[in-house]
Amino acid sequence: MIPSIRHLGHAGFVVEHAGLRILIDPWFHPAFLEAWFPYPDNRDLLPEVVAGRYDYLYISHTHEDHFDRRLLAQLSRDVTVLVPRYRTKSLSRSLAALGFGQQVLLGHREEHRLGPDSTATMLLDTSHKEDSGLLLDLGGYRFLDLNDCNTPMSELPGDVDLLAAQYSGAMWYPNAYDYPAEMMAAKTAAVRSDLLDTLARKVKLTGARAYLPSAGPACFLDPELDRFNDRDATIFPHWEDVAPVFAAVCPETRVVRTAPGDLVAAPAPPGRWFTDPAGYLADYRERRCADWEAYHEGEPAPVTAEEVEAHFARLQRLNRPLLADYRRDLRLETGGTAWGLTLGGLAAQVELEDEPVDPAYVIRIPPRALRAVLDGRAGWEEALLSMRLSLHRDPDVFDLTMLSLLRYGHQPAQTRQLVRERAGPVETIERDGLRLQRYCPHAGEDLSHAEITGGVVECPRHHWKWDTTTGACVSGGALSLHIEPAERPSA
Repeated sequence: MIPSIRHLGHAGFVVEHAGLRILIDPWFHPAFLEAWFPYPDNRDLLPEVVAGRYDYLYISHTHEDHFDRRLLAQLSRDVTVLVPRYRTKSLSRSLAALGFGQQVLLGHREEHRLGPDSTATMLLDTSHKEDSGLLLDLGGYRFLDLNDCNTPMSELPGDVDLLAAQYSGAMWYPNAYDYPAEMMAAKTAAVRSDLLDTLARKVKLTGARAYLPSAGPACFLDPELDRFNDRDATIFPHWEDVAPVFAAVCPETRVVRTAPGDLVAAPAPPGRWFTDPAGYLADYRERRCADWEAYHEGEPAPVTAEEVEAHFARLQRLNRPLLADYRRDLRLETGGTAWGLTLGGLAAQVELEDEPVDPAYVIRIPPRALRAVLDGRAGWEEALLSMRLSLHRDPDVFDLTMLSLLRYGHQPAQTRQLVRERAGPVETIERDGLRLQRYCPHAGEDLSHAEITGGVVECPRHHWKWDTTTGACVSGGALSLHIEPAERPSA
């Protein structure tokens, strides 16, 4: 019997089989400083979802477009929650604080029996990142919900009937950076191409017979952010924008195109989709004006140098292992004021800059967003994802240490794992006459699936590239790869 799978929009689903009801990643309220909204609007489903009875609830990770605190606060607590067993336990604790005491914690590839013929298997991003996916086997029908998660490609399950996974971007790079127009267009095109390439690999490796586009794109209803709704110029395309490329590379995979509320077995006809930002988005913006206007209410308290210094001093104290042998200048600009900071010097002062120098990184953040970070109402990752910040870096090279400090520094278990990954020991594999580091130093992807051609190793996830002779990173960042000629067997 094929289970009933109803798409709630974004990465949300209600799955029913043999009397079981499972609620997955329901998202209805604005996320990331009231910047992200589900697209299309799914708010009309909210009363029904809140009133529903569920045997299991699965929340994949703590990002606000998956962990909708306002929605979760309205659900019955008489439900068992399937929780990925992360190092930080932050998701489990957040759910417990909301009253969800019945939790089943599952590690990577750990299985839990839901019913006589039904199981759930947890899949984790095994790097320092805390993302998860879930494989539901319901009477032999296999539904793999990967949402944002990048489980190593060598550990993806096969024989999948339906795959739900992200195709659109969910990151501030490159659109939050201040690149010139021509460079921005090139970088945006590269990211979109890489996202589709990664998706195609997941489809082929899982053997997915059908694919459901999900986990994006969001839309931005605050008029200040309207430029990010340009589907041609950002990493947030509609499915219709990329569907022809997907069809060309995965011609045997059926695409299930759904609108919020649709059953997978009976999706809406394509004409029901709204892709006109001048029409649909304008109406949506008006309907939800109270939500996005909430961000602008009141005047934020002025930010002082002492607060900024205390904030970054605490981040650095919590993450001493990450910052060993690291030193980088950062300038923080807000409301006409600039502060110069030195990261890596734990006792470094924060100085007001009358004539700013050119540091490696500049973060331009509105006073209202900075106040939210300093008050603990948002982390740096939420602020960055809001697209309310503007970034500049010179040289234009990804700095894993700095971004990890900002993104994960409030949960140092993640940065300590990153340090352990760097320290080794380094597991190696042999490919094409080379012995190379098995897991990508950037995000932990298994390089067993890397492309090796023309003297370059290319990671299949984020498409960083390394020189096969030196191991130097030639595209993506500055982290080198352990690589050497494979030893020939003795005669």
